[in-house]
Amino acid sequence: MPVTRAIHQLWKDEVVPVRYLGMAASWRDKNPGWTYRLWTDAAIAAFVEATFPDFAAIFHGYQAPICRADLGRYLILAHFGGVYADLDCRCLKPIESLIEGRRFVVGLEPDSHLAMGKCAERGLTRLPCPSFIASEPRHPVWDHILTHIRRSGHLADPLDATGPFLLARALDGFAAPETITVAPAALLYPVDKDACWNGQVHDIEFWERATRQAYMLHYWDGTWWRDAPADEGLPHTVSIRLNNEAAPRVEHAPNAQPLISCLMVTRDRTAQARVAIDCFLKQTWPNKELVIVTEAPDPALIEHVRALNAPEIKLFHVHEPSPTLGDLRNISVERASGALICQWDDDDLYDPLRLQVQYAVLCRTGAHACMLERWLMWWPDSRRLAISRRRTWEGSVLCLKSAMPRYPSERRGEDGPVTEHLLGHARVALLDLPRLYVYVAHGANTFGPDHFEGHWPTATARFSDDRYDAVLEELERRLPLRACRAETVFAAAAPPADRVLILTLVKDAQAQLARHVELLARLDHDPARLSVAFLEGRGRDDSAAVLAGMIPDLRRRYARAELHRHGYGVPSTERRRLEIMARSRNRLLSLALRDEDWVLWLDADLLDYPPDLLRRLLAADRDIVAAHRVGPDGRTFDPGTYRHDGLEDPRHLRDGLFQPPKGHGRLGLDAFQHEPLVRVDSVGGSALLIRADLHRDGLCFPPFSHHGHIDTEGLAVMAREMGADCWALPGLRIVSPHE
Repeated sequence: MPVTRAIHQLWKDEVVPVRYLGMAASWRDKNPGWTYRLWTDAAIAAFVEATFPDFAAIFHGYQAPICRADLGRYLILAHFGGVYADLDCRCLKPIESLIEGRRFVVGLEPDSHLAMGKCAERGLTRLPCPSFIASEPRHPVWDHILTHIRRSGHLADPLDATGPFLLARALDGFAAPETITVAPAALLYPVDKDACWNGQVHDIEFWERATRQAYMLHYWDGTWWRDAPADEGLPHTVSIRLNNEAAPRVEHAPNAQPLISCLMVTRDRTAQARVAIDCFLKQTWPNKELVIVTEAPDPALIEHVRALNAPEIKLFHVHEPSPTLGDLRNISVERASGALICQWDDDDLYDPLRLQVQYAVLCRTGAHACMLERWLMWWPDSRRLAISRRRTWEGSVLCLKSAMPRYPSERRGEDGPVTEHLLGHARVALLDLPRLYVYVAHGANTFGPDHFEGHWPTATARFSDDRYDAVLEELERRLPLRACRAETVFAAAAPPADRVLILTLVKDAQAQLARHVELLARLDHDPARLSVAFLEGRGRDDSAAVLAGMIPDLRRRYARAELHRHGYGVPSTERRRLEIMARSRNRLLSLALRDEDWVLWLDADLLDYPPDLLRRLLAADRDIVAAHRVGPDGRTFDPGTYRHDGLEDPRHLRDGLFQPPKGHGRLGLDAFQHEPLVRVDSVGGSALLIRADLHRDGLCFPPFSHHGHIDTEGLAVMAREMGADCWALPGLRIVSPHE
């Protein structure tokens, strides 16, 4: 007869402690289609009295409640069959394969338990555990076990009267051992009591190794012989080393709870930031604040913070033009009220005990700062998890505010110099506890995907395939990974970034080239999906030589990097200047365009633009879209991008081109500054994105009057004739010098 597909668990009443709810749910989740019943003390007593009245006196005669629980589970399984599991057992995978073809299954406790006092005193050589038993109804072993129950009622120790010691004696003397299966500890009890009580089970590397074969994990709460359930904390013994043990100690107050300011810099990552905020709110450290600094107001984030109504969360908007990540981090430090500051990146995840544990390390070591030597890395799109190689991880810093140096004004890598300064000038505790921090490589990090791919082969532990699912599920017990996956914040596989060709005309621009290349490097697009090409117009300075020297480095960074040279002479009139610009654009386009999806035209002399320039242009999802060109003073300086307020007036034709007086008939982008996206009749070429297929279909920059327009203005007219509208983003500002 097969094991009944029913799961039985016991508790004194129907109010199951929160700690056990997730464990109980794991049995239902992993074994769909099975029936489930939670037996209360009252229900068990009624069952015994009705079904096994001859055991009622024994049942009620026990002084220890655990003895009644033990006898109750035996009688339930003897009558109904099925699977019994203690509430402090978590099901790790479906148990069908464990019980298939078997009539009775019980598991052995770890061998280390045999050396414990009571086991050693009794000389036991194996220890079957009643925390998990699977049985067919009325298996003959139950009569044998119940006979031992009758004989052992006088024994004072519950372990002997009804527990594992009684079970060991009963099974050793059973006459039909071939009808029972005694599973090795690795399948049902992969972790011993010490590893649970000292928190080692929460070391994710240890947990993964221990549970590779296991169907369940028993946490050995043993509330009937221990004063409290096993601690849900992190390992009691961890590796901590100091960068400089000779450095003076800082005296922290172990029993104090100083304010810790967690510092988050974010932009356009509301979904991810919400998860990081959730991690902050779940921190066990009571005296904390979260300082959120954004480069621009984010209505969704503002509304989320408002709805939380949490006074410990403080949101600040920066009004400075194009601040670097380093600048924003410095602003967050300045806004912090706490004596301690903690970096809290908006796209990573943090164990609830991170602040508590890192402050405890500061107290123990007398350090100015604490950082992790290893952390967890998660690649949601490729379903991989890893424990990083050993190094000092900058983003994990918890530090005295007084010891924190300023961040350099860098777009990325800004925390590296800060770490170097702390290691060189302060007492730093390096903690090896990877579970405190999960770094998420989601494809839109400050550094590109290739950077993080380099960490996979050097990781100290790697989890993929079925072990990825197992470890992720274990982490979900303490981290909001389920929220990430449900909202596709991190888990949805991101498609490869669009391939973009960036084209730039250069003439007498030697002084601007270094800044141009610097701005290119800041773009938050995968550099492997970018190509760059220049056309040098045979000017009078050394632009060609400077560019030639830059090309090797550019080729190492981007998919392609090309330098072409061709001059069309010196313009004598404005029309001639525009004609030369149009011819130069068309030549560069014909020389450089390959299989890219988009072409981005960028002026060589731009002073500034945001790192997400390209991302925002692409997000507009239009065939042709331009940014808003402004001068250093913030005023619109973009005569090529406008919308007609009516028909072009023929009286404004001069030299074959429409050239109306300023303010007559054309509305610049400053007239639409409150609109996110606006259709326009003409575009400028300072930062202009065009779908590459339009060029392949014949769209070009007319070097002659095309219905009264030339160069980029003529392109807009031609595009409209091809059925493609032009658009602009008034809020996406690029800074250009006044001509």
